Amino acid sequence: MSHKHIIAGVSALALIFADCLCSSLGSMEIAIAHKFCECFNTTNDNGSIKCTCVQSDLKEIPNDLPNPLHELIIGKASITNLTKDSFANYKSSLKDITLRDLRNLNYIENGIFDNMGQLRTIIIHIAPKLKEISPSLFDVYLPRLKILGIVRTGIKKPPNLSVLKTIEHLHIVDLESNQIEKLISGDLSISADQLQLSYNCITEVGPLTFKNAEIATVNLRGNRKLQKLDDQAFVGIKSLRNLDLSETSIQNLPTAGLEELDVLKIEKTYTMNVFPSIYNFKNIKKAWLTYPYHCCAFHFPKTHNPQGYANHEKLQQKMLHECKNIPLLDAMSTVKTMHSTTENFIGDEMFHSGDVTVGTKVDVICGNVSKNYLEVKCYPEPDAFNPCEDLMGNWTLRVAVWIVAVAALLGNMAVLFVLLSSRFRLTVPKFLMCNLAMADFCMGLYLLLIAVMDARSIGHYFNHAIFWQRGIGCQVAGFLTVFSCMLSVFTLMIITGERWYTITYAIHLNRRLKLGASVNIMAVGWLFSLVMGALPLMGTSGYSKTSICLPMDYTTFTDKVYLFSLLTFNGMAFVLICACYAKMYASIRGGQEAVASVARSDMTVAKRMALLVFTDFACWAPVAFFGLTALAGYPLIDVPKTKILLVFFYPLNSCANPYLYALLTQQYRRDLFVLLSRFGVCSRRADEYKGTGPVPCGRRKAHCNDAQRHKDRRGYGGGGGGGGGGFGGGDGCGGGGGGGSRERRGR
Repeated sequence: MSHKHIIAGVSALALIFADCLCSSLGSMEIAIAHKFCECFNTTNDNGSIKCTCVQSDLKEIPNDLPNPLHELIIGKASITNLTKDSFANYKSSLKDITLRDLRNLNYIENGIFDNMGQLRTIIIHIAPKLKEISPSLFDVYLPRLKILGIVRTGIKKPPNLSVLKTIEHLHIVDLESNQIEKLISGDLSISADQLQLSYNCITEVGPLTFKNAEIATVNLRGNRKLQKLDDQAFVGIKSLRNLDLSETSIQNLPTAGLEELDVLKIEKTYTMNVFPSIYNFKNIKKAWLTYPYHCCAFHFPKTHNPQGYANHEKLQQKMLHECKNIPLLDAMSTVKTMHSTTENFIGDEMFHSGDVTVGTKVDVICGNVSKNYLEVKCYPEPDAFNPCEDLMGNWTLRVAVWIVAVAALLGNMAVLFVLLSSRFRLTVPKFLMCNLAMADFCMGLYLLLIAVMDARSIGHYFNHAIFWQRGIGCQVAGFLTVFSCMLSVFTLMIITGERWYTITYAIHLNRRLKLGASVNIMAVGWLFSLVMGALPLMGTSGYSKTSICLPMDYTTFTDKVYLFSLLTFNGMAFVLICACYAKMYASIRGGQEAVASVARSDMTVAKRMALLVFTDFACWAPVAFFGLTALAGYPLIDVPKTKILLVFFYPLNSCANPYLYALLTQQYRRDLFVLLSRFGVCSRRADEYKGTGPVPCGRRKAHCNDAQRHKDRRGYGGGGGGGGGGFGGGDGCGGGGGGGSRERRGR
């Protein structure tokens, strides 16, 4: 083999090896050394060079970077000014510029972007000292520009982009988290897929702000100071498909210019009480709103806007009449819309692309598309707690609530009137009964408020819902129900504890609950109940979440702790009461004969009280159980059944209590007729009861014989009893087994 052949063979092998090596390194980045920057030659993008300069000592854009330079990232530098020559060496090649965390940057000179025909991306991120951008800064021809981001700076006005010239519309203009305060006419006359203005300080959007603009998505989310949208704010905008006004303070939504809207978002905007007529939105498909009641407009357009509905129906009838000889087309309709030719690196397009097929049930009448608003997807959806038509939902529940409310109010009012007007001495059981009656009376007031609101809004509740739930009426109703529930449960706990101690330690007559001590205990109960009722008024959970004004909002951790505390307190009270009654029965059945003989009369009262307590908790226990499971994320019953549980069964005990422990007892009838006789009514019946009823010891001690004492032990509890003689009966002369000595000690 000749020398030339050997050389040729080696050369061929070298070429093959080099080709293989290049193939294996095709996706690698080759580092290029520089003092302040890290530069890479990205070989898989036609030799694109990217430089990242993150140095606090860097005070100007380096002019000695590799050239041609395609992507430049400057971060955490000490640059204060950007002059028109800052990118002079790279203008012909730069595609992407990112200026990040330049906390000293305060000025950008006009002309800095001149002659940058390849530029696709400009991003300025975190420059708090940059307060103003010259109106002429973007008076330049940037044919390839797609992304413009000026984020977290100090600018108070949006940059003037109406003078910017490009071949096609921008993909995104991001002006998020700046200090922009106001938008005026012509400020945003741009052509872009997306315009991000979220989390600024915007207070007002003036008329014709978007004049001659062509924007698919406008995002104004998070401008919490935004209160005013001019009636012509969106007039002149073209191709608007998505609008986000969430987390603002607007009170109304102007609809001029929003006819082409597909998606509307107005979440967490609690100041907007009235939703505009749905007939202003010709193409809307999805809506995310603040209140479920706003979604009712799509389900009940006739109720929401009678005039708009009538006009819509007239138009439909007119079209049908004029086109009666033209067949109704019940077929798919295809609409030609604008499209974007955004480059692949940008991402998804915002404008409708190509042909768009309208929904499956579109009636085309003489060329006019009739929108079926029932097909619009709207969130949050109405439910039994946030209904569209009726607060109660059905007549059975409505009638039942009225019955329970009236019975609770009248029954507890009668108990309070008789007990507080009686001339007999106030005993501990009577005092506790007064507290329980007061708690149940508050529950009756709650039911009355709910029932009255339901009666006022039958068939069109959603038109009143926001004003009711966020008004004083619902707040008062919610406070009453929580206060009533807590005070009722607390009082029942004390009543049961007093009964348990009286029966278990019947011999120790001088170790009973005194009236002064019971007053102090109930003061704690009142304070606890007031605090638990007031917390939702101060922002914890809240009463405005549902139509029945119960604290059912568990969005935050504090809300969950509050609701868990409510349910846990009631659950622990139930366990404690059950334990006390079990102990009482054990004391009577298995106790010593001497103790049993003294306590047996008290047991009659205890049995009646057991009926009272277990009636209460039979109503409350399902609420606690299903409430805890729902709070834990495992709801076991649906919303309509939960509503019945809360509106009917939960307050039912407030109606039953006065009848169980007072109104149906002989002792109550005696006190009632004696009270009426003072006004000259039912005197004969009062005399009959006086002849067989108890005689107050303080007035007629001579008549306090043992037989009379035994009769006097009968009370509201339905039987005798040491330690106060049940509910109301303990104001006699004591009872068997040492009752007299107990009364002499001041009980």
